[in-house]
Amino acid sequence: MSVRDHKKAATRRALVDAALARFHAQGFDATTLDDICADAGVARRTFFRYFGSKEELVFPHRADRLSRFTELLDGTPADESPLLCLHVIAQIFAKEYSQHRRQLIARQRLIDAVPALRAREREIDEDWEQAMAKAFHRYFASAGDGMKSASRRVKADGARIDLRARVLAGGAIGVIRATMRYWFDHNGRPDLAELGARAIDHLESGFIR
Repeated sequence: MSVRDHKKAATRRALVDAALARFHAQGFDATTLDDICADAGVARRTFFRYFGSKEELVFPHRADRLSRFTELLDGTPADESPLLCLHVIAQIFAKEYSQHRRQLIARQRLIDAVPALRAREREIDEDWEQAMAKAFHRYFASAGDGMKSASRRVKADGARIDLRARVLAGGAIGVIRATMRYWFDHNGRPDLAELGARAIDHLESGFIR
């Protein structure tokens, strides 16, 4: 990373840290951009080089995490189950999230208390679902759809692949949302890696009695 990139990363981090400190101390709505910029030691015009709104400061890693997630999905071998891939990805993210447990719990409490942030969180979930659907579509298309029935591979057309990709993406985002909500509701005490693994197993077998 160049000196310039280090400086940009430091400025971005300073803005996020200043914002979250203010949000937790005096509330999201009561905090202004001028407050945040003053605390971070940057000009207001500099703020908009890094963030488009005050809401974005609460979700600073959204784009990077989504990019990593889709890259991992795209790297799934054609002969490997996408659910197995989700298990692997869940372990990677669980380890990272567990290392920042307190910050994530505090941030989620902030989100839950502010309607604008809850709305932004729903938009992010939709972004993840769409990105996952596209990644699953690429996987199924390259794997000849990857569907099996009584030990034989079923060849499906584009529309069928698209539907399967969307359904799996919807299920996956539901698993992520339910798992994280359970973890937050229990104050981050359950082992997140184990919780995620069990949640994906429930997705696979939950409709079978």
